[in-house]
Amino acid sequence: MTATRDRPGDLDDDTAEPAWDERPVFGSSRGLPWWAAVLVALVLSGVAAVVDMNRAAALGGVYTGGYVLGCVAAIALVRRRNLFGPMVQPPLIFAVTAILALAWLSPDKGQSGLKELLITVALPLTSTFPTMAITTAICLAIGIARIFTQRDPDREEPPKAARPPKERRQAREPKEPRKQRPPRDEAGEPAKRPRDPNRKPPRKPRP
Repeated sequence: MTATRDRPGDLDDDTAEPAWDERPVFGSSRGLPWWAAVLVALVLSGVAAVVDMNRAAALGGVYTGGYVLGCVAAIALVRRRNLFGPMVQPPLIFAVTAILALAWLSPDKGQSGLKELLITVALPLTSTFPTMAITTAICLAIGIARIFTQRDPDREEPPKAARPPKERRQAREPKEPRKQRPPRDEAGEPAKRPRDPNRKPPRKPRP
């Protein structure tokens, strides 16, 4: 029997440096997948909501801090290629955690009807809506900044398209030389050419 040794390329992937699109916002380690980033924001917001409802029977500073921290941590720790989910998840995390906490952990949940329960849920949501809007804006800003700053370092820029050769201008046709005017005498009349003595007079036609 013969034994085969592992080649360096077949070693565990954990020892290799992650690709550029698998890194978080800081460092060179491997970032979280999209589902883990969603769980980070959901768990932190849910725990903070339970603590606030048991402490003061309302959503207060603890929930605000846990919600903002969870959403920002998710967008910062997620992999570069999985940015879309954490960028758009703050409104969903807010709706799930805040509504469930107010609906199930409210002290007068069993003593009020559906109408009173809706009022009990709607009023706190309106007061915490600015927190959700600001958190969403922060996550979008971080995500957009990562899209433009975290790029493939080995990406080759496409060569610039060669400009088409300029069309040669059509050669202008040479202008005809101007005819020289016959010389004139002092009176301004055309001067008569001198008679050539060697030139024979033209023969008259015979009748």
